[in-house]
Amino acid sequence: MNLILERAPPQARRSVGIEEFGELTAISRMGGQGRVHRPERVPPGLGGGPVVVKLYRRLPPDGAAEVLEEMVSWSRSIGPAERVWLRDVAAWPLGLVSSGGVPVGIVMRDLGPRFTVPFLMPSGRSTRVLLAMEHLLGSDAYLQQRGLGLRLDTMTRAAVAERISAALGFLHRHAIVVSDLAPTNLLVAFPGGAPAVGFIDCDSMVFRGRQALTAVETGDWNMPAAFAEPAGTRAADAYKLGLVVLRLFSRSHDTRALAPHLRYVPAELRDLLYRALDRDSANRPPAGEWQRSLSKLLAQGGLNERYPPPAPPRAAARVPGAQPSQAPRVRAPVPTLARAPMVVAARPARNEWLRRGVLALWLVAGTIVLFLLFSRLFAAAIPSTPSGAGSPGALQGEQNTPSYYYGAPGGQGQAAPQQLP
Repeated sequence: MNLILERAPPQARRSVGIEEFGELTAISRMGGQGRVHRPERVPPGLGGGPVVVKLYRRLPPDGAAEVLEEMVSWSRSIGPAERVWLRDVAAWPLGLVSSGGVPVGIVMRDLGPRFTVPFLMPSGRSTRVLLAMEHLLGSDAYLQQRGLGLRLDTMTRAAVAERISAALGFLHRHAIVVSDLAPTNLLVAFPGGAPAVGFIDCDSMVFRGRQALTAVETGDWNMPAAFAEPAGTRAADAYKLGLVVLRLFSRSHDTRALAPHLRYVPAELRDLLYRALDRDSANRPPAGEWQRSLSKLLAQGGLNERYPPPAPPRAAARVPGAQPSQAPRVRAPVPTLARAPMVVAARPARNEWLRRGVLALWLVAGTIVLFLLFSRLFAAAIPSTPSGAGSPGALQGEQNTPSYYYGAPGGQGQAAPQQLP
């Protein structure tokens, strides 16, 4: 951290008209709260260094301007050493931005020069991005693959966790709660090889029990529903700090359980993690305790040897020079001459079974026909019985014909009257 003391800006202003920034160029996509712009010029009274302007999507709620003005006033009232701390670990509001006397956004220090790095995209295109903590939750070689030339071994991960703990401890000492402590709101840099961290979206933090904007918890970094616990407390920050440490060492984006990753977490930190992720909020270790334990662990050294990373997953063979997203296609093997006789020999066997099936059906059908024929001849040989005088056939002068019964084909067992010709 830079220890050069910084003086409070002269003629400090808590509100700046939007027209004083000149032309605004958008440098981010529209988020849940607003969009960040780079101004054409920096109005006087905001101190030295580059700034960015965040314009809200909608007017802030009632009372938000008052809380934001208190945040600005506080940052100018603290001592020089603490002001340097704040400048290094947070994109703190420097003033409100107003349009026609109505607050429409904030101006804050630009962290881009410190945390923007060249980045090699999976497509092979090189660009510059803000290095957020989410990029540190993958494999040890991930940043090397992205062109940063940095290996995220266990020692480096412990150093990042120590810096995050120190920054969070500073905020908590001044009654500031991050609330949405998530990897997208936390930037990381490695100037000279040592890590530095910076919190963004500070206008959503809880400042001395009050919150200007409503913060929405990031998915997979929210408080468990079973805890029934609000997010805007230091105890909730302590839980999420435990998630940060666990996921850094386990190389995971979403785990909440220590047991599957014990071999990758230093033994000196396991008890802290069990307490941090426990439902008992009063027993969670504060950020300062984390910072002291991690500093001691780093001083001991040997972490890479004691806690090597998990083995990388076995990757499929690639064609040299092919992009990861363009895996070579594997063609089906063409049958060789040696296999052809086996295929040809199999076909007569299938035809033979078909021929046998047809023959069996003809035998069954012939048997049924013969049975019916012999049944008819046998019935004809039996003398018939004359109909009674009161039968309808006698009244109509019809010829009396004998009838017989046989079991109907199909095996239903029901009699069906038939008349002989």
